[in-house]
Amino acid sequence: MLFLLHKPMIQMLDRDEKEILVAEFISITGGLLTGAMLAFALNKIYLIPGLFILLPGFLEMRGALGGALASRISSGLFLGVIKPSFGERIIKSNMLATAALIIVSSFILGTIAYMANSYFSGITSVKIILVSLAAGIISILMTPITVFTTLWLYRRGHDPNNIMGPYITTLGDIMSVIAFMVTIAVI
Repeated sequence: MLFLLHKPMIQMLDRDEKEILVAEFISITGGLLTGAMLAFALNKIYLIPGLFILLPGFLEMRGALGGALASRISSGLFLGVIKPSFGERIIKSNMLATAALIIVSSFILGTIAYMANSYFSGITSVKIILVSLAAGIISILMTPITVFTTLWLYRRGHDPNNIMGPYITTLGDIMSVIAFMVTIAVI
């Protein structure tokens, strides 16, 4: 116990713990920002029935796909299978696969939200599928950001596995809410 009194708590943490702590702090801050953006756009979200059915799945999809992409690239970097270059063939194919998964998942989520909305409220509006697809296409922008950040962290000597999970989840939430707001304004 006396040891705690002699050193500040942050000095007791090793490098990995500091990286994780900072990433989690950013994640919590980003979550608060995302919630504020959703609260600000609530009146627009009410305009399209069933959007509340779609939103949780869509937010989770972005974090899951981005996190899986960052994890695959990070593992490949540490195993020496991938060179830390944006032009690497494996990185390009992973980015393409992630983009395809985003589009397919967006369509499936939109269709499920459409069917649930139709079943529970009797409202059939194809706009929910269009919103899901358009927001998915806009959120594909997060794929190169994920790859760039993973490579940047690796080149700087950080472990992307410590940082990318919370970072991608937060960035995915923010980008998804922005994509939804843009899509709702256009449609």
